[in-house]
Amino acid sequence: HSHGLGPPPTFAMGFKVPECVETDAWGPPVDSVDADRALTYAPFTRSDKFGRAADWNMTGYAKYAGNRYNAGQGGVSTVFNFFANDEEDSFSLVDNTPAPRQRYGARGKFQNRNFQRRNWNQATVEGGDMGKGAERERARQQRMQSKKQQQWNTWAHNRNRETVTYSGSVDIRPDWDVAEQVNLVQLTKLQAASLPPHEELAQCGALGVFDKTYDRVTPKLDRDLQKSKKISYNPTTSDDPIMADLMEKRSGTVYATDAMVSAVMCAARSVYGWDLIITKRDGVLVMDKRPEGSFDLLTVSETAQDPIPDDKENINGVHKLSKESTQCNFDYAQQVLTEESENFGDDRDPFGTGDANGAKVGYRYRKWDVGGGVVLVSRHELNGVTEGKGAKALLSIKTLNEFDSKIAGVDYRKQIETQRGAVIATELKNNANKLAKWTCEALLAGADQLKLGFVSRTHPKDPNNHAIVNTQTYKPKDFAQQINLTEGNMWGVFKSVVDMCMKMEDGKYLLVKDANKPILRTYVVGADDFNDDYASEPIERKD
Repeated sequence: HSHGLGPPPTFAMGFKVPECVETDAWGPPVDSVDADRALTYAPFTRSDKFGRAADWNMTGYAKYAGNRYNAGQGGVSTVFNFFANDEEDSFSLVDNTPAPRQRYGARGKFQNRNFQRRNWNQATVEGGDMGKGAERERARQQRMQSKKQQQWNTWAHNRNRETVTYSGSVDIRPDWDVAEQVNLVQLTKLQAASLPPHEELAQCGALGVFDKTYDRVTPKLDRDLQKSKKISYNPTTSDDPIMADLMEKRSGTVYATDAMVSAVMCAARSVYGWDLIITKRDGVLVMDKRPEGSFDLLTVSETAQDPIPDDKENINGVHKLSKESTQCNFDYAQQVLTEESENFGDDRDPFGTGDANGAKVGYRYRKWDVGGGVVLVSRHELNGVTEGKGAKALLSIKTLNEFDSKIAGVDYRKQIETQRGAVIATELKNNANKLAKWTCEALLAGADQLKLGFVSRTHPKDPNNHAIVNTQTYKPKDFAQQINLTEGNMWGVFKSVVDMCMKMEDGKYLLVKDANKPILRTYVVGADDFNDDYASEPIERKD
């Protein structure tokens, strides 16, 4: 304040400090305010709706939607709405007729264009619109128009869809740095120069014999799905004693299980998040699943057009459906095997569990020379064996489960016999990632047949009781063709992800598929993250 200190100082730069006027009240004195420029204040209650501060829509859409804000949709005439000043009425354009408006949007533009084309056709075809050429042109026009209409419909449908944001498979800690990142869209175009040859390293486990009566199950002669009392052993790479031996012999440069390899190969089809631990040491990569992670859970309707809610309590939410589907898949694979079994390779109990109640699974350890110094050693699973035409066929047994036909858009019980193609097509659309991974696993394991069981809830609201309504058999190679899965692309994607990881320094990383974007990232994590000495112990054991 300038208390009798004379006028405020002026500075060389010509900046004048504004004069302060002392008053007893808050703010500047009343007479220093220009009343015309002061902001109007109008009292309002909380229930009042404001108009828009600057509403560009009011004029543009008034023609199509009526005055949509005044139609009770959120805008109310209040003091805050802008109205033109009376003075402006005295101005007028020289030409009062409104300029013709260019109509944007589907109909106007295409009608206009079609109209021009039709005139052109009539002018060029002698005698007006006649002859085969004109007919063909007309048919082409109609096709084009219906295609455009479809595109607009899809666009409008997608625009009105609620977007669901999924929670990631792992909480990313703030101290983890991103080492590498790859956009999955680019992976779809990759092709391996040649398919890698493979070599059998070991075979073990046991295979149950498939019960052929399940091939004849129909919705009318359905069978209840029984809860299996067997226990599934699916150790991660680092906890597998056979893998530990192979690592000691330096059999390869990348070690993983079939599920991990297929998750990477089909990454571009995945929507939900997933993650794998990658340990790199001395030019060797070991892939592991995170303990307490959800990597082994199957997804349901992951790639469907209408997203599944990410609600932990909802029986038709992502989490509960995944658990239900994984359980059904295991129960079905056990139920369709008879008590008979045969050894697969040397050791019936490769993981040394000593459990007579363990599920019967055949394991193959294979070595793939992917090229460029990348040699993959992986463990593959087979679920059963069947006799057919004098030869034995090795099986990969999987299950598709229906939770609510209204949501999935297909009804197993009504359509599986009469419209099998439609059911498979819908499943391929809704579960593109899951089916691609299964096909990938069957191809890599060298399975002769892929058995797909169709299991449905006995009641749409009961997620605990199911019935087997059908079983289909496919050759993995044919099925891969049907779902547009090529081995060239599978290996191309795998090699590019491995090459990306090989560039990184030695250490422990987390490979994460973003839950809401088609992006694969590797984070640098601490050696002690996800519990100590896990994933590093088998490598160091060189005694």
